[in-house]
Amino acid sequence: MRAALTAATALISLLAAPALAQTVTTSAKADTATVVIYRDQPVDTVELMERSRQSWNRLDREGLALIVETRTVDVPAGDAVIRFEGVSTGIVPQSVTIEGLPSAVLEQNADFDLLTPGSLLDKSIGDTVQVVRTNPANGRQEVRTAVVRSGGAGAVLEIEGKYEALSCSGMIERVIFEDVPEGLSDQPTLSIRTRAPAAGRYTVTLAYLSTGLQWSTDYVARLSPDGRTLDLTGWLTLANFGGTSFPDAPVQVVAGDLQTTGRSVPVDPVVRRRSPGCWPQDTTTNGVNPDTRDDWYPPVAPPPPMAPPPPAAMRPEYEDIVVTGSRVQRLASQAELGDYKIYTLPSPTTVAARQTKQVRFLERTAVPYDRVNRQWVGAGWMDADDEAEESTPQVVFRLRNTEAGGLGIALPGGNWSLRQITPEGRSVLAGEAETQDRPVGLPLELERGEASDVRVRTRVTADGARTRGALTTAWREVEVIVSNLGGDAETVELIPQEFNQTGFRLTRQSVRSAVTESGWPAWTLTVPPGESVTLTYRYEVTE
Repeated sequence: MRAALTAATALISLLAAPALAQTVTTSAKADTATVVIYRDQPVDTVELMERSRQSWNRLDREGLALIVETRTVDVPAGDAVIRFEGVSTGIVPQSVTIEGLPSAVLEQNADFDLLTPGSLLDKSIGDTVQVVRTNPANGRQEVRTAVVRSGGAGAVLEIEGKYEALSCSGMIERVIFEDVPEGLSDQPTLSIRTRAPAAGRYTVTLAYLSTGLQWSTDYVARLSPDGRTLDLTGWLTLANFGGTSFPDAPVQVVAGDLQTTGRSVPVDPVVRRRSPGCWPQDTTTNGVNPDTRDDWYPPVAPPPPMAPPPPAAMRPEYEDIVVTGSRVQRLASQAELGDYKIYTLPSPTTVAARQTKQVRFLERTAVPYDRVNRQWVGAGWMDADDEAEESTPQVVFRLRNTEAGGLGIALPGGNWSLRQITPEGRSVLAGEAETQDRPVGLPLELERGEASDVRVRTRVTADGARTRGALTTAWREVEVIVSNLGGDAETVELIPQEFNQTGFRLTRQSVRSAVTESGWPAWTLTVPPGESVTLTYRYEVTE
C-alpha cells in the first residue's frame, strides 16, 4: 500500500511539473514603435480640441491606429509566460499578432485589472498590512499590524483579534502594503504563454490596433496682393488621447474612406473603487464608531473648519500643444496605399500621451488660382408677375491640383485659413473654408463667403406650359441682372438651379453656357466696375 501511494505521489509530481516549472518573464517596454494613424473622414481640429477639454469625451476610445513594436525578450525553455508591459492603453486585444518567437503562442491574455485602492484591497484579502494612524490630539503616529478580511467595497481589517471597517475610525489613517499583488498593473499588459524547446533571447514584432490616436489637417493660404497666386502651408495635427507615449516613432497618417465594422474597440479596464463600508450616516456619532475610536485614542473636540483654499487656475486636460516645422525641414512624402493616400513624416517624432502636435507636411509657393463669384439662380417658384429677387453670390477660389497648377499632391480634407497680404506686407484674415479629400487632377474650390460688391437680381418675364399626352412641359423665360458696385472687374458664374430636374433643356440664351468641371451648366460673365450685365434665357422642364 505504501509503495502504491509513493508511486501515485511521484506520478502527480510529474504531471504537475510543467505548471510548477512555468516561469514569467517581462518585457517592460518596446525597443522601437511605428505608428500608423487612420481616419475615415476629415476631422475638425477645433472641435477635437473642444471635446478634449470635456471629462466625458471618450476620445481615448475613438480613432484607430496600427502600432508595430519591436521588443527584445528572454524566452525561457519549456512553459513560460511572457508579459508585454507598456502597450497602448487603447489596445484592441483580438487584433494582436506576434512574430519572431521560437514557438507558437499557446495562450494570449489582455490584463486590464488596473492598480487602484479598491483593487489593491480586493487582491490582498488574507494578507498582512500595516495601518498607520495619527493621533489628532498630539499628532503622533502609531503603526499596527492588520489582516485584510474584506475588499474595497467596504474594507474590513482584523487588528489584534478585533475587526474594524477601514476609514470609519474618524482619524487620519493609511494602509501600507508590502508589495503589489499578482495580476495588478498601473497600465494594460498583454501576456502570452509559450512552450519553447530551448531558452534564448529573441527580437519579436508585436503589432496591434489601438484607439485613442487621431489626426487632422489644416491649411494656411496667403493670398498675394495681385489676387492671382497664393502661398500654401499644410499642417498635420497628431492627437494622442491615450495614456501611452511613443517616443521617437516613425509616423504615417492614412487618408481615405476607411471601412470599419465599429468592433475594433479596446476592452475597458476594470476599475475597482474603494467604498468605505461604514454604518448609516447622520447619527450622533457622524459615522464614527465610538467603540473602535476609544480603542485607539480618547475623543477630542473637532478642529475649527479651515479656510477654503484659493481657486486653482483651470488647466485643460490636453494642454500640451507642440508645433514643429521650419523652412529647412523636409516635408512629409505622399504615396499610394491601394485606394488610400499615405503620408510619411520625414523624421521620427514623439507622439506623447495626452498631447497634440502640429507637423508641417506641405509647402507650396506662387500657386495660381482664379477668383469667381458663384450664384445659383432659380425661377421655379416664381411667376411672371412676381417681383425680382435679389441675392449675393459666394466668392470662390478655384485651384487646379496638378503639378502645372502648382500643387500635384493629394490634399486631405480639412479647414483652410485664407490670409490676404496687403501691399504693405501685412496679413489680414480674408475668410475660412472647408474641403473634403481631394486627389490629384481634380479641381479644388474654396468658398470664402459672400461677395461684398456684387448683386444678382432674378425675375421671370414669361411662363407657360403645354401638355402632350400624359406629359406636361413647363417653360419659363428668366432675366438675370448682375451689378458690380466695386472698383474692379468681377467674374460671375451663374448656375441654373433647375438643371437636374427631369427634362431640363435650355431653348434660348443670350450668353452661351458651358459645362463646368463639376458637371453642371453655367454662364460666366465679366462685369466691369460700376456697371451691370444682363443675361436672359428660356428653359423647359417636365412636370
